Amino acid sequence: MARMLLGDEWFDELASTSLYEAEFEAIILQEAARVFPEFHPVPFKCIVLSDEGDAKADFALIHKSYRSWWVVEVEMGHHSLDRHVLPQVRRLSRAAYSDTEAQYLCDHAPFLDRSRIKEMIKGQQPRVLVVVNVPVPGWREHLQAFGAVLASFQVFRSQFNRYLYRLNGDLPSENSEIITTCRCWEIHRFLKIDSPAQLEIKRGETVTLHHETGALEWERVDIADAVLLHARRDHPLQKKIVYEIVRQGDGTYAIQPSRKKQ
Repeated sequence: MARMLLGDEWFDELASTSLYEAEFEAIILQEAARVFPEFHPVPFKCIVLSDEGDAKADFALIHKSYRSWWVVEVEMGHHSLDRHVLPQVRRLSRAAYSDTEAQYLCDHAPFLDRSRIKEMIKGQQPRVLVVVNVPVPGWREHLQAFGAVLASFQVFRSQFNRYLYRLNGDLPSENSEIITTCRCWEIHRFLKIDSPAQLEIKRGETVTLHHETGALEWERVDIADAVLLHARRDHPLQKKIVYEIVRQGDGTYAIQPSRKKQ
């Protein structure tokens, strides 16, 4: 089991079965304003209907500009993917959302603009975010079939009953901006930048790029006919894959495979 050291205090990771789902959900909601700064977190225990049956999410994320929304399913890592998680996500992603759900959201968050909520729900379906309490290999690929994304939120506790959290995976962000595409260069640990003028990093400066495997540190290197990023340590990026460097809503940078056809 993982441990974290902060100052002189050790924090032990709580096993998946050490928390009740309701306790884990309460922790997520408590930290939601910091984890999802672009969104309003709103309780959403509303039963929704789909052709494959009904389902109930845990809470919703409403973009502060009402441009989009997400339904959030809080899960435990010991739950069955096939018997529990996927059926729930399938129903939530294919459910019908209407004025009934808009009314529910506004009743539980009176600060929301009712007319804008109703207009928002008339638009695109909400996407589904699954937040799980431990990293679970293999879930992400199955969830992608329903347009859902996966994040892990690990809980660590010290002997003094203080808490630390580790967040990883995919998070909703509507204010992200693609800065440039890039690809692995012929020399290992180098990335070749396709649009250097868009990269707001000067020669010799370093930048942290957040990847699904963790934070990667890079230094800009200029040569005669190219701008490169040099990895301070080894990296998991693969040749023949085009990547995007993205500025996220909180100002940090991420690197991910390009969603355009390669």
